[in-house]
Amino acid sequence: MNSSNTYNTVKEQDKNKPFFQFRSNRLIFLICILIATLFWLLIKLSDVYSVNYDFRVTYNNAPPDSRLTKVIDSTLNLNLTARGFAILKMSLFDDMENLNINLDSYTIENKGGIRYSISTQELTKKLAEIIGVSEKDIKFSKATLTFDMEKTSEKLVQVLPDYTINFMNQYDLYNDVRTDPNVIMVYGSQNILDTLSTIHTKKLILENVMTDMVKKVEITNPDPALLSFEEYEVSLHFKVEKFTESEITIPINLNNLEYKIKTFPSQVKVYYRVAQIDFNEVKAHQFNIHPVINNIDIMQANKLPLKLSKQPDFVRNVRIVPSDVEFLIIK
Repeated sequence: MNSSNTYNTVKEQDKNKPFFQFRSNRLIFLICILIATLFWLLIKLSDVYSVNYDFRVTYNNAPPDSRLTKVIDSTLNLNLTARGFAILKMSLFDDMENLNINLDSYTIENKGGIRYSISTQELTKKLAEIIGVSEKDIKFSKATLTFDMEKTSEKLVQVLPDYTINFMNQYDLYNDVRTDPNVIMVYGSQNILDTLSTIHTKKLILENVMTDMVKKVEITNPDPALLSFEEYEVSLHFKVEKFTESEITIPINLNNLEYKIKTFPSQVKVYYRVAQIDFNEVKAHQFNIHPVINNIDIMQANKLPLKLSKQPDFVRNVRIVPSDVEFLIIK
């Protein structure tokens, strides 16, 4: 019985052996093909090639006091001599159809009137550094790229911050938000500038605020095609303090009235919010409350409304209790 089992096991192993050998041989063959292909590719990429690219040229970032009005040279051909590695890198990671020229990075030469140009020699130098080839291996079809650019009018315009701020409990702005700079130079045609009195920042939303903050915010350009800015962002400064509710008793001021009267009560409570750093600065003499008798028939009236005509700058949400008082005319 044991001899029979041993025979069957050996027979089964012999039966499977060719299959495993086939799989192993096929794997080795595929690895060899892959290695051969890799070496072939490395050899080919090490060779030097000459290729041509045709670009559509666009321009941006003209000087702030100028506006691009016409593109003369909108196409450019590039002949590049480089190893296959560099060409493959460019083809995989760069846009080889569009060439965006940042005018802020080039020397702009005036050719007379509104005609300007930049030299492709500067472009050659920048491209050679990026690709890692010699400048002589890069040849552009044009020595210069030409465009028309007009000088624009200018105007100082106020920047208004656009924000929503939600505070933690008891916290609030201590003073107005400061914009730095609060005015910027705007460039554009005179007829557009004449209609422009203010510009706004992009919307800023702040949540759960309880400390001072400085945030940089972009300025919204209402017409990017026709307007440009000297600055494109501003800093918003938020001064934040903890506030508390408080009250103070203030006598009603009866001086300088047309009639001599006596009020009941003679003093009122003033409720207000104040920053904790200013809590001890609040004094009674900083408030002035008096009855309003203008446009009131004092002989028929039962009560007179009260008006707060003076208060410290650092208190807010002021309420007078009571807001009106009974009175007696003294003969």
